[in-house]
Amino acid sequence: MDTVTRDEIKAKVLADLEPTPYAATSLQVLSGGTANFTYHASLKKPLADGTSDVLIKHSEGYIANSPSFELTLRIEEEALRALSKFPIEGKAGSQGNIHFTVRAPKLFHFDEQNNTQIQEILRGGKDLKTYALATYPANTPEAVRPQCFQLGRALGKWLRDFHDWSATQAELRKTVAGNTDIQQLKHFINYSWLLDRAQQFPAILSGSIDVFEKVKDMAAKELEDESGLQVIHGDFWTGNPIQEGDDITMFVIDWEMSQIGVPNLDLGQMIAELYELKLYKNITAGLWMVQGFVEGYGAVSEDSAFRTAIQIGTHLLSFGTSVRGWGTQEQVEMVAGIGRDIIVHAWQKDREWFQGGDLACLFQ
Repeated sequence: MDTVTRDEIKAKVLADLEPTPYAATSLQVLSGGTANFTYHASLKKPLADGTSDVLIKHSEGYIANSPSFELTLRIEEEALRALSKFPIEGKAGSQGNIHFTVRAPKLFHFDEQNNTQIQEILRGGKDLKTYALATYPANTPEAVRPQCFQLGRALGKWLRDFHDWSATQAELRKTVAGNTDIQQLKHFINYSWLLDRAQQFPAILSGSIDVFEKVKDMAAKELEDESGLQVIHGDFWTGNPIQEGDDITMFVIDWEMSQIGVPNLDLGQMIAELYELKLYKNITAGLWMVQGFVEGYGAVSEDSAFRTAIQIGTHLLSFGTSVRGWGTQEQVEMVAGIGRDIIVHAWQKDREWFQGGDLACLFQ
């Protein structure tokens, strides 16, 4: 999409807001999203609760960076409205003077005619991945381990509470179950890309193609049996914004990817993203956050732990080897090998192998 078109969309959004309580003096384009057009709006007049800045998310009915792929904000609007009726917060015990809270942002308004949302914004917030890279050095000092653990724990507790709650939400499930295009897209990216990586790294992965094909078939069969599926976030990763201070708040955003699926998709994606901090940047804090995240999520069956491990390995291979500038070619190949080993040993239900490695926390 060319700049002129983006400028026209921005001008239209600003004009649409003018006769509403959310009339803005300016719209600042926010980076990071590929699906929608997202802005930081400074309001001409504060809302009744004192809010002077909001997040504007606008959809043109397609993914912003892929105009041929249809997308609607209706799914996200329904999810946020449902969450507002039963707000879920993940909290962890304070570490020193720091308190951690995880929640979804407040939805102020949805303009269905113009497909525009007005959401709560974290001013000055940065996404968790950027925060971790800026805050925690390689070979992270042991002194900050408790803080990293508690941050991960708050995130894990929020996700478990969300999964437990969403499993009982019949109306939300009905809405989200209609997001079949996104569900199929996620399946394709996870498991077709997994097989593609075997072509990209034949020396490392060719011997495991048969396992990868079985994993892809397993995931496809999961989608066929909707009785085993529930509402999940669908894109749960370190792109969620975090606000620093004595009270650290993290918003769980981007609900337009919400779908019905197995909860392990959310778990595996976040764990893999945190683990990549350790694998690519040697930031030990990433592994400590994984440990806290798993403890915060709480007990699961052994079969579920292995399914989560399969998803971790799948994400490392499908996504973790494809981010430009994230690591050297040698590191990318190392991550490919680690992803392979995780998938193969999880498929074989080799608990002993995991208990001696970085992901032992999955089985504790």
